[in-house]
Amino acid sequence: MSYQSNVDVQLIAQALAVKPGLRRIVVGLSGGLDSTALLHLTHQWWLQQPADHRPALHAIHINHQLQPQAEQWQQQCAEMCARWQIECTVRKVLVNTEAGSLETVARQARYAAFREFLQSGDGLLLAHHRDDQVETMLQRLARGSGPLGLGAMTSCSEQHGFTLLRPLLAVDRVQLEQFAHDHDLAWVDDPSNRDPAMERNFIRLRLLPQWRNARPQLNQALARSARLARESALLLDELAALDLGQPRADGGLQTSALQGLGLARQKNLLRYWLRRQGVQPPSETITLRILNEVLTAAPDGQPLVAWGHNSVRRYQSTLYALNRPLPEPGGLAIPVNQFERPHALPLGRLLVNASAPAFSRRALLEGSGLEPLTVRFRRGGERLQLPGRPMKPLKDLFQEEGVPPWLRGLWPILWRGDQIAGLPGLCVCEGFLPQSGDDQLGLLWDPGDAAQD
Repeated sequence: MSYQSNVDVQLIAQALAVKPGLRRIVVGLSGGLDSTALLHLTHQWWLQQPADHRPALHAIHINHQLQPQAEQWQQQCAEMCARWQIECTVRKVLVNTEAGSLETVARQARYAAFREFLQSGDGLLLAHHRDDQVETMLQRLARGSGPLGLGAMTSCSEQHGFTLLRPLLAVDRVQLEQFAHDHDLAWVDDPSNRDPAMERNFIRLRLLPQWRNARPQLNQALARSARLARESALLLDELAALDLGQPRADGGLQTSALQGLGLARQKNLLRYWLRRQGVQPPSETITLRILNEVLTAAPDGQPLVAWGHNSVRRYQSTLYALNRPLPEPGGLAIPVNQFERPHALPLGRLLVNASAPAFSRRALLEGSGLEPLTVRFRRGGERLQLPGRPMKPLKDLFQEEGVPPWLRGLWPILWRGDQIAGLPGLCVCEGFLPQSGDDQLGLLWDPGDAAQD
């Protein structure tokens, strides 16, 4: 049976119109039918653009090294790009097959490689189509997902500084196959896609074919349901943003924002806040534990609810979320002799920030015979002197500034020899204030994804 493909370069033009001015277009190329068709379409669109106005076109192939044919597929992708005069980058990744489902860990490794390669101003084009959208929705439905999960994949999203675009989400796989045949395209077939033991393959090979026989418009109907679920999720996010109010600089969630809300709105706000902090929202059971144990704890309590590497804690009247285990730096001392580049710390980075409390550059870095400048971490008993004030225990400063207890041993302390120069982002000590505008050096501790959250 022959199908009208309805696949042409307008799909690429429409996708890129959402994000004009991209510096470089990068197509994710596995060598399979979908990505081969996408690369061909994108190349045809690119050739139609004025030579002095079109962005650079690039392809990236991720070799997961999971199949005996992986090197052959890599070579075929490189040869295809060479024929079309498209620059191709190959990244080999190691997939920990014991860390979870193969589909999940392979995707995590693939996206990590994408993030490493892509830069600000890049657009990554991926070849997910309507069949993929339907399969994703059904997988999430089986896991009990809410509107956000059932919304499946979006056609455009921002990811770590680059833009991710999926131009083919309104196209069925059978249309792509017809397009590929019409244009004499050659592609590779991954045998793992025929293994019904994998959930997605079971849906694709066993469930959907019979269902589509009974409902020919099934793809369109389920894709419409995914779109409606996504719209509902957006509305729930807007409601949660109203309930949250002005976000705190430290990422915390005030208990007052949750109090007085009905249970459904409490859960919605909690999930929204956790996603903003880079924390995977927990199960329904864990969500209720957070509301029942952390929210209602005594003001002087420090309750904790954890799931996987994630946790929610409370300090005073604020909830904080963490998305990783906290390191224990102990007696670590990190030498510092420059601030042109960020310094990696056990949690996050030390970096220059003009808005942060300013140190004296000369007092920290210049002059002969200065004692070494190091970053160390709290061990207990440290004392410091703020400008114009007597010496005081570091513990008192942390309490006055409301620093959560679990971050006190991770906050970087700048030491000049045996004297504390200050705590970046928190305070500057006596003798280390800048003496002039050109002597200012603003330093900040950026804890990263786990920032006081």
